[in-house]
Amino acid sequence: ELYRAFPGIGAIVHTHSLYATAWAQARREIPVTGTTHADYFYGPIPCTRSLTAREIKADYELHTGRLVAERFQNLDPMAVPAVLVANHGPFVWGPTVGEAVENAVVLEYVARLASETLQANPSAKSMSPALLDKHFLRKHGSSAYYGQRDPRPDSKSDRK
Repeated sequence: ELYRAFPGIGAIVHTHSLYATAWAQARREIPVTGTTHADYFYGPIPCTRSLTAREIKADYELHTGRLVAERFQNLDPMAVPAVLVANHGPFVWGPTVGEAVENAVVLEYVARLASETLQANPSAKSMSPALLDKHFLRKHGSSAYYGQRDPRPDSKSDRK
């Protein structure tokens, strides 16, 4: 279902990593509290609604995929290549298996950072849109300038 909904993805990774799963079980999106998050994800990590009893009973896996696609109706799945399925856990993706795995590792790290940030300061707010734009857009998209060029001639991205 996700491959149909998000044509740009080539691989999906699903984990039950500790911190990202805790956010999913709490049914909370992960806020962008710092630049580490913004370097990889262009906004909060969204959390889906809970599945209904009917969706759970019939075609559970299909409905889980549809639930994710539904949550991304107004989001760019390549700019935020991760989601928390409520009461379940994280799903991440990327153009390649390697990038999907990297996104899963980074998601777990930013989930932990957000947890630690909110423990240190429960009233911490999301970062400003200007700082989010700066950190994400300097590494992603056609105007990216930060980081080293990918030396592989067949690479779709010339910056990593």
